[in-house]
Amino acid sequence: MFRAVCQRLIRCNPFENAKYEKTEQKIRFLQKNDVARLMVLKVNDKEAEQARLMFIFACFTSLAIADMECLQYGHIQTAADGQMYIRKERQKTKVEFVVPLHPIAEAIINYYRKEQARNEEQQMVKEKGDSLVFQPHCSRSVMGKNLSIVGKTCGIRQRLSYHVARHTFGTMSLSAGIPIESIAKMMGHASISSTQVYAQATDRKISEDMDRLIAKYKAKDKNTTNAKTNTKTIPLVVNSNDRKEETA
Repeated sequence: MFRAVCQRLIRCNPFENAKYEKTEQKIRFLQKNDVARLMVLKVNDKEAEQARLMFIFACFTSLAIADMECLQYGHIQTAADGQMYIRKERQKTKVEFVVPLHPIAEAIINYYRKEQARNEEQQMVKEKGDSLVFQPHCSRSVMGKNLSIVGKTCGIRQRLSYHVARHTFGTMSLSAGIPIESIAKMMGHASISSTQVYAQATDRKISEDMDRLIAKYKAKDKNTTNAKTNTKTIPLVVNSNDRKEETA
């Protein structure tokens, strides 16, 4: 529009005084029980299994799909206390992130390390530290379809994506009491405002859970009250012979 005004194609910008409402950003993430169901699922298909393991890996490391695709063994380092961690730049923002390896994420890395070690040629490359952790077996679109099938198999209603896994890491970390500044560093956010979205989502989830709990107890109290009201009482009448008789 500004270019059209400068070139005198139109007299003025019709949207110059327009006001735009900022829509609330609602993120999608999984609950712990959904992640647990994914972890115990047995998958025979090699491509679907890789999609499942990469999703679980993202849930415990916050890595986006682009970062997992180029994750090398050289990015995995060990601290003085023996704690393993990933130090890498995000493909999207080029911001460095540092995230400690959760035992589950470490187990996934060890699994693929053993798989690649079976091939002597891959073993020679791996020793240089530039071998990919997740060797590509299919395109990203095929992997997304496989991940969707895995989610449906587990009975998860929402459609799975690797961005959902990243959001899951953010919400689970906040629920575990990790400071938001540390989460921002682990997720490679350029601004902490990006991380605050997870705090809002966690607060909203708590509020929704409490609303459901209150509604559940209200419904229970209502059913109890109705049951008491509908109870039929049988009065006792004493006749002249001092014998108690029941009357309907």
